[in-house]
Amino acid sequence: MTGLATERPAPAAPRPDGGLPAAARTATLDVWLGAALEPLGVAIGGYLSALRASWRTDPAVAQPDADPDVLTLMAAVGLRPGPSAVQHAWFDAGLAAMDAAGTPVAGLVARLGLDRGAALTLAATWWAESDPQFAVVLGCAHDDAGRRHATAALLRLVLEPYEVPLPLAWDDTDPVVRLGVLEPGAGPDGRLRLTPTARRLLSGTAGDTSGSRPTDCPARHGRLVEVVAGHLRSRGAAVALLRGPDAAGRREVAAAAAAAAGTALAEHSGRSDAELRLLARGTGAVPLVPAERLAALEWSPADGPLLAWGDEAAAPQNGEGTRVVDVTAPTVPDRVGAWTRALAGAGLAPDAARGPAAVLGARLALTERAIRGAVSRARSTAEATGAALDADLLWAAARQWPGAGATRVSTRVRPTVDLDALVVSTDVRAQLDELVGQVAMQHVVLDEWGFRTRLPRGQGVVALLCGPPGTGKSMAAEAVAGALQQDLLRVDLSMVVSKYVGETEKNLAAAFDDAERAGAVLFFDECDGLFGKRAEQHDAHDRWANLETDFLLQRVETFTGLVLLATNRRSALDEAFLRRLRFSIRFELPDARLRQELWRRVFPEGVPVDDLDVDALARRDVAGGTVLSAAVAAAFLAAADGGRVTGAHVEHAMSREYTKLGKAWTGSGS
Repeated sequence: MTGLATERPAPAAPRPDGGLPAAARTATLDVWLGAALEPLGVAIGGYLSALRASWRTDPAVAQPDADPDVLTLMAAVGLRPGPSAVQHAWFDAGLAAMDAAGTPVAGLVARLGLDRGAALTLAATWWAESDPQFAVVLGCAHDDAGRRHATAALLRLVLEPYEVPLPLAWDDTDPVVRLGVLEPGAGPDGRLRLTPTARRLLSGTAGDTSGSRPTDCPARHGRLVEVVAGHLRSRGAAVALLRGPDAAGRREVAAAAAAAAGTALAEHSGRSDAELRLLARGTGAVPLVPAERLAALEWSPADGPLLAWGDEAAAPQNGEGTRVVDVTAPTVPDRVGAWTRALAGAGLAPDAARGPAAVLGARLALTERAIRGAVSRARSTAEATGAALDADLLWAAARQWPGAGATRVSTRVRPTVDLDALVVSTDVRAQLDELVGQVAMQHVVLDEWGFRTRLPRGQGVVALLCGPPGTGKSMAAEAVAGALQQDLLRVDLSMVVSKYVGETEKNLAAAFDDAERAGAVLFFDECDGLFGKRAEQHDAHDRWANLETDFLLQRVETFTGLVLLATNRRSALDEAFLRRLRFSIRFELPDARLRQELWRRVFPEGVPVDDLDVDALARRDVAGGTVLSAAVAAAFLAAADGGRVTGAHVEHAMSREYTKLGKAWTGSGS
């Protein structure tokens, strides 16, 4: 049986499919893809011609008693049309044109090491996705208009007569799949699909792999950039692991090193492992992946260099095959210098910049890029409002940095309470003032006076707020954060504690890292659930619970900010935590004088209130939280009953509060 090409006398004649010359049809395409259409067209055209010829044969001649329709249907089963000499000549001419193309796609195929069958499969899949007419041809070859796509079975069928071997299906170990050209899982009869990265590369639209983007890597990392760039140039060890905390600038080092080595940096987001391998082998780009992805990636030296980033605990996956580069976070002097330079760039005089730079650098663990962003936002605000670029604007801008938000284990609280709003004893207020002073003066004592070198650990401040419920511990935590011009990150214990081994520690680490990065006060309310006493180990549960406490002890010591712990049960806390406290502030139930003050302040200005018998109300021994709850309830009663708070409303509200406490209310006068 013969195909379309049998109608032509020689290879020099017009193309077997009778279409336009390749140059006319593929002027805007890569020449290799245009050349690949020649052998594909010959092979598929010959198969279609053989199908047509088999269906025209009179089946009744061979089997007079059989059903003609069934015989026609079966005629093409097992059909393997042998190509004519002319068809083979055209096919071979197309292959030669592919070999001689010398185009980007040809180079990509060569670098991937794809054999003839894989290369033609790539081309057929690309043409099926990009040219509807070629898709129609494939539908005809399948004898199914709904299957206008390439399949492994069809390509094997049409290319086998031309001595181009193909597997019945491409599996995950075949280079065309493992190297990210085809999506996995198609099977023999499923639709072959290019991966998104392969599609962009073949179409010439992979702009993000043409070169590294500009980088703002801190100058302090200059030596590290040279080391990593040298690794990329040498093509030595397959993986370089950039290890350090989030604020260290690991990704900036990677981008700067790739730029210095003259190569592109391929981000991992949205790309499969196979696609990263395609970019590395096919374009020379260097993938950048998180360390936890290394084990599944199974990177090899043949794939080219790879950069990974992880925290200080990230471990190499293949020992000697990984080069570890430790990237350190900016120190306090680094941050002070970054603030000073950024403020100078914003036009602030050196004398005016010195104070804010010292305070902000000591208190906020921002990266150099975050510092520049904060100064830029503060400057824009100053220009828009006509205000001066001062410390208040800089603090506000730093707190608005995108990395300063809440996460899945904490809630961000913007303080609305100040210390003067607290109704507490003189001693408690004095301790709160001392607490604020110790945090606010860290830059003086630790840095200017040199105590940071004497305190390798425990440079942060840990304070315990303990006492009965309703005595103002949570309110005091918010007021302290407000006095320090910092946000409060309230840790959600329900999101931290996990039944899975090791997950609680990960969540706790995330909470501390978030607070450090955001320059926020970290607040553990009802902290005895986490900071409780370690138990004797009787089973695995006790062992893991103790490990959580051990982790907290270590992390509290390395935290450089302020940690506030609140509890009603100080005696339940582990002694090791108590030794690490800088402050232990006890909130007692208010005495009569403080209760009088609470009742005088509890109603906001603007609330219509009759003259209340404050002395009588203050005789009842209740916590400040109870006073506030009663005032709110009385206000709602008044709003529904004439709009003015009276003593009767307050009495009724207090009776409800006493009921909640399990007590009997006998009136304020008793």
